[in-house]
Amino acid sequence: MKNYLRIVPFVILILIVGCAGSSQYMVKTTPIGGPSPGKALVYFMRPSGIGFAINFQIWDSDHLIGLSQAKSYFAYQCGPGRHLFIGIAENKRGVKADLEAGKSYYIITQVRMGGLRARMAFIPVTSGSEFWDKVEAYKTELNSIAPKEEELAKWEAKKKAKTQQIISFLETAEGSKYVMPLGKEDGR
Repeated sequence: MKNYLRIVPFVILILIVGCAGSSQYMVKTTPIGGPSPGKALVYFMRPSGIGFAINFQIWDSDHLIGLSQAKSYFAYQCGPGRHLFIGIAENKRGVKADLEAGKSYYIITQVRMGGLRARMAFIPVTSGSEFWDKVEAYKTELNSIAPKEEELAKWEAKKKAKTQQIISFLETAEGSKYVMPLGKEDGR
């Protein structure tokens, strides 16, 4: 009996780490092949299964674009130029991006321990960084998901004022330390 009790925590850990997240706001979809003409494509990837029940809000300035779910990724088509991508959990993180049309960019999200809720890491994949050589494999290993636009629009309407406050904070000297760069040269 004691041997079985020793195994139970390991079985639970394996189940938790191996689980993909889910949400009423996102659905599985067929992966996108690449950016549309005149557009840039940004992949938001969460390779870990840790914290599978926790989803992070992802915004392009004050427009909610999706939720980051465990063992999943979503692709976001947008115009070239400057964007402020924001990840919201217990903490708030930003990526200030300058995107080029015809290129794909990658941002990794990770779960971190928080005080009351989970915190997140929001990591732009730049040339030579830790994830640079991993993102192509992630596209085949992870679930491709897409937002349910109508559902996200309702959520966005409720949270837009709060997100505008977060944007204002991230644009201050104090908030800028929570914003990382992603440049045109980081696209593929």
